[in-house]
Amino acid sequence: MPVNRLSLVVGVLLTSLLTGTANAQSNAYVFGAIGNTNADASFGFLNRLDDDGSSFKLGVGYAFTPNVAVEAAYQDFGSHDGETDCPPGFACLVIPVSARADLTGISVAVVGSLPLSDMLSAYGKVGFISWDVEFEGFSSAFDTSGEDLLYGAGLKLSLNDSWKLFAEYEQTDLDLGTAEIGVSFHF
Repeated sequence: MPVNRLSLVVGVLLTSLLTGTANAQSNAYVFGAIGNTNADASFGFLNRLDDDGSSFKLGVGYAFTPNVAVEAAYQDFGSHDGETDCPPGFACLVIPVSARADLTGISVAVVGSLPLSDMLSAYGKVGFISWDVEFEGFSSAFDTSGEDLLYGAGLKLSLNDSWKLFAEYEQTDLDLGTAEIGVSFHF
């Protein structure tokens, strides 16, 4: 299962963040964000998923330099409504069938930032996401999963050495676009 491979990478990253920083000022940080995800995706037979929903993200990061970091995150893209033709193996009385898709993922990304002033920086990121989609609305629930490219850009405002606010937009090759605002705490 693709999520297990990225779970291993996230576990190794977490272990290195927690055990590798003994000095007073480390380069590790944690972050959280809330936002809105537009899902305009196709999952084989689920061909009309075009919906907005609330989303959130929790993660950890490590800054190798002031301008280069790596991040790992759990992302919940929310629940999205869609319509589909009758899936293979199902007996449908009404077509199209309404369905609900719950989307989640685990991502790993490299982040490059460019200072714009003492307090403000712009950044871009690129990485991979391992996603899982659970479908409801048929006679029985089922799910599918996969891996895709993740990329995004944002602005970060430093409140002090530890606290930062950010606003970003992330996109996946799965056609999930997420606009979010968040906060990070740097140890």
